[in-house]
Amino acid sequence: MQPHPRILLAFSCALVCSFGARAQTLLPSSPLPLTSLAEFKSPGANWQLAGGIAGDPRREKAIVPIPGSGVLINNPTDSAKSALTTTWEHGDVELDLDFLLPPGSNSGVYLMGRYELQLADSWGVKVPTFADCGGIYQRWDDARGKDKEGFEGIAPRANASRAPGLWQHLRIEFQAPRFDAAGVKTSNARFVKVTLNDFVIHENVEVNGPTRGAAFPTENPRGPLLIQGDHGAIAFRNIASKRFDPEARVAVENLSYKYYPGELRVVGEYDNTAPARQGTPESFAAEAIDRTGRFAVVFAGALVVPRDGAYLFNAEATEPVRLLVDGQVAIAPLEQGGVSNVMTLKQGSHPFRLDYLHPTARAPALRLTAEGPGIAVHGLTENRARRPGNAPQLLVQPEDRIRLQRSFVPYEPKKRLYAISVGTPAGAHYSYDFETGAILRVWRGNFLDAFEMWEGRGEPQLAKPAGPALTLTAKPTIALLERATSEWPDAAEPLWSSNGYTLESDGQPTFAAKLATLDITDRVAPTADGRGLTRTINLKGTNTSWQTMVLLAEAPTITAQPDGLSFIVGDRDYYIDLPADSAVRPFVRNRGDHQQLVVPVTAAGITKPIIYTLLW
Repeated sequence: MQPHPRILLAFSCALVCSFGARAQTLLPSSPLPLTSLAEFKSPGANWQLAGGIAGDPRREKAIVPIPGSGVLINNPTDSAKSALTTTWEHGDVELDLDFLLPPGSNSGVYLMGRYELQLADSWGVKVPTFADCGGIYQRWDDARGKDKEGFEGIAPRANASRAPGLWQHLRIEFQAPRFDAAGVKTSNARFVKVTLNDFVIHENVEVNGPTRGAAFPTENPRGPLLIQGDHGAIAFRNIASKRFDPEARVAVENLSYKYYPGELRVVGEYDNTAPARQGTPESFAAEAIDRTGRFAVVFAGALVVPRDGAYLFNAEATEPVRLLVDGQVAIAPLEQGGVSNVMTLKQGSHPFRLDYLHPTARAPALRLTAEGPGIAVHGLTENRARRPGNAPQLLVQPEDRIRLQRSFVPYEPKKRLYAISVGTPAGAHYSYDFETGAILRVWRGNFLDAFEMWEGRGEPQLAKPAGPALTLTAKPTIALLERATSEWPDAAEPLWSSNGYTLESDGQPTFAAKLATLDITDRVAPTADGRGLTRTINLKGTNTSWQTMVLLAEAPTITAQPDGLSFIVGDRDYYIDLPADSAVRPFVRNRGDHQQLVVPVTAAGITKPIIYTLLW
């Protein structure tokens, strides 16, 4: 029987890809062992391994190593400043790494030894260029003439870099240039996606040739990873990669389908009934059968895998999906999509069955992807998703005064319903929870994307940070503890009530609240340079018989600096600084697997404000 005319034969069994359609892989990366320098060619004396970092990389330009392994450190000198080059080469690659820069430092990662992604201390730069952290460095040609030698550099979308001395995370998804059998280039190298500190700074960016300082003047299908070593100190850790064969794909053979109409919600409940239609299409149906119908469709056939190893199939759908391979569950059905299981498969053909249930009236949507050993994620169905860069936005910007936006605020595991986001012309922004008095998140750059407040009926009512954000604890800022060793509450105190906020002439808010017999004001304002936020908490009234404490930070580790006024929060995630004339002295409270930086409120302390600055 031939397929029904309404079947959209669009599940391409080859990669229906375009560069922009590639999804992030889910199989684990291969870590680069930093127990020795054996993975690198003739490393210079400027490179060494360490177990950690000592000293003060927030202020000192050299990085002080702690004996051990796991951290790669570069401290260049006039006589030792060589680049570091891997012994292995790559083409298409996904690369993850953490890096740390002291003040004013500069380095870069060259994909294939040719295409540089800049690493630099760009903290606080308002308008980044290609030379700032995350920029794709410019190309260079002396023949272009004086002051025209540099060209084609690409700035990051936003300055997502953190303060000196903090660990930062970089993720690069890179596609190597393509060449025909005669060695003629058929497509350029491409940065498919670059994420710095969880913020996308590049998508689908072509590079027409090697950037300035490349190790090789010509292009090839493969090349080594190269790290610049002559511009400044830098540290690396957690380097991991996935290197792909661009030709390797999972194929589909002997495809057939069966279509069952009706509001079917349980996988397999239709197996003992005759299908309304069936056939042998040339490819999957991406929008199966009726656009508004209720149905189940079952595809069967064989998946042909090119090599032995671990494979993972993933379904993106709004309805239940189940995939069986060799009779084993590769995707277990959920109400929306399914849960993927890693499978070990031998090279060759493997029978499969794919069930897609569509019990609702909304338009059907399904995308199925595959990945495997040295095989990048690729679609087994046509990708009809919106291309990167085309996602609509509704930006709210505080150009001339401070802006306040009430909305639901996204925060895992649930959105915050009684919250507000505050944006400042200085460029430092935050979201504040009225229920707990907590600063939920801080960020710099663009302020808010309010599109989900207005799309359709605006059902999510979410306003999302439009710049690179740092998420903080949502626990109540001020708590009443029965004993000094009591657990900090996760939810708002029963005796807590928010009293809204007052506004200064420029729109600067001061939040007000009451906790038992204490009246509280809370002012959060940008520092003069816009790099951080200074918080001033005033408490008036009388303490209860329980201990009143103020929570400044919570993290697995909090490290006090020698002056007792500065603290490194987390694994060098951000800083808390108190002024030199601070009337209070915080202390670090150990609570199982985490620590809390707290200020106990004494009767004398009620008359003095608690002031600290958050820098990231």
